[in-house]
Amino acid sequence: MKMKRSRLAIRSIFCMLWGGFFCLFVLAFPPQAEALYGGGMQAEVFPQQISSQKLAGIARQQLELELHKISETRRHVLTLTNAPRDIRLPAGNLRYEAEIPGQIRYGGVQPVHIRLFIDEKLYRRVICYYRVQVFEKVLVAGMNLGLEQAIAPNAVRVEDREVTGGQGRYLEKFEDIAGRVPVRYIQMGQPLEQNMLQNPVVIHSGAPVKLVTNYKGIQVSAEGIAMQKGRVGGRIKVRNAHSSRVLQGKVIDASTVEIS
Repeated sequence: MKMKRSRLAIRSIFCMLWGGFFCLFVLAFPPQAEALYGGGMQAEVFPQQISSQKLAGIARQQLELELHKISETRRHVLTLTNAPRDIRLPAGNLRYEAEIPGQIRYGGVQPVHIRLFIDEKLYRRVICYYRVQVFEKVLVAGMNLGLEQAIAPNAVRVEDREVTGGQGRYLEKFEDIAGRVPVRYIQMGQPLEQNMLQNPVVIHSGAPVKLVTNYKGIQVSAEGIAMQKGRVGGRIKVRNAHSSRVLQGKVIDASTVEIS
């Protein structure tokens, strides 16, 4: 029992002496201790720093430049979704380059690649991410629009909507819908797109039509019968009323088909 107590006492004394020695060592050599834990060494080796905010600003500037290059004048919003942390850099002349891989994706998250150079040597690559939103005033269905239904002026309204594809396919002017009808059912509040509308049917199957064609500069006409319904600008099959020959032609108006 006495032996165990003696050993414990010796261990306690040894720990106290070692702790005191370590404290004296740190007090005697503070610079070395600071370097040991990375206190002053990092600032000496990497005296420069580029902040996360600066990197995000570089990426944003590049996006604005690209939007200007493609003549994008519509209202847009750039929202930072992810940016690198602050980066410490070695001494030297700092230069950076930014680029956008591929085309800008409207409505999605867009990466912007940034390369950092020290004395014209590539030091590091980083990536910033922005959500790119572009808005434009477009025509929106003010009520449910049925298939082949004539669109009245009060059936649509103008709203500021986000563009998701960047293709400019949304209709913006009332002139774009004049005399056209829906290809399919369109719900109220849905933006109108070019491929949603078509010319109305002006010729029905079985209707009498005038067949016209040019032969050596001379216009020739004949009576015919439509074998299909047709829209202005579309092509349909017709039958010559006298010869019963089946032909194909372009619909000019509600009573005329041009044979070519």
